[in-house]
Amino acid sequence: MKVAVLGSTGLVGKNVLKLLTRLDQVVRVYCPVRKVPGAENSPDLAAMGILQGTSKLDFEVVDFMSLGTEGEGHKKLLAGFLGCEAVVCCLGTTIRQVGSKAEQERIDTRLPLTCAAIAKKAGVKNFLCVSAMGADSHSPFFYNRLKGTLEEGLTMMNFETLTLVRPSLLLGKHNDKRRGEEFLQWFFGGERSMLVPSFFRPVHAETVAAHLVTSLLKPPTDHVCVTDKVKGKRIIYNRVLAKTKVEQLF
Repeated sequence: MKVAVLGSTGLVGKNVLKLLTRLDQVVRVYCPVRKVPGAENSPDLAAMGILQGTSKLDFEVVDFMSLGTEGEGHKKLLAGFLGCEAVVCCLGTTIRQVGSKAEQERIDTRLPLTCAAIAKKAGVKNFLCVSAMGADSHSPFFYNRLKGTLEEGLTMMNFETLTLVRPSLLLGKHNDKRRGEEFLQWFFGGERSMLVPSFFRPVHAETVAAHLVTSLLKPPTDHVCVTDKVKGKRIIYNRVLAKTKVEQLF
């Protein structure tokens, strides 16, 4: 099985790679990135926590600003997605990182939808995506509107299967400093987390990654989404993530 991972160097993406490299069913993982993680275009996989199955990983630098039909980025992604059984999308950012709502919308909504359209063109059947708790295109909250719009766009693309994971606050070490999130991780960490209702409880990035990979191995082909009656669509809510023990999924 060949799989592509978008956002492979981020918090969830790294955990997805760790799991995929251990699976015998997966023979190749295509990882389009803005820049290869590590010095001199040689990925520092050890720093990412990936210690086995590294020969399966295929990192390729892609210009995500040139994804138009004639753009070099479009051509690279299209070629990279060919033969993929699934694409796992872990793209996402914060306003603090990128400086404006417009740029966050580009990265959190428009970029994943553009990549998904290219994946569809390449014949990819299964698309899996990290969304967010409370995703709703009509939400009064900007971030939730972005994720809701993303979910609606992906649903309209009619992939054979679509898996959407909606986590609350993600626990884990980000590549960049996020002081607000770090404080919340500390505050809600340890035994305190059990005092938080499961629908809102922070969850580990590893848990999100495990659900993505589990759904990749067992696509929701015959599942009918309760919220919109779409066949082949599965939404994994935070209350499920919060009660998951990763070792029970594999």
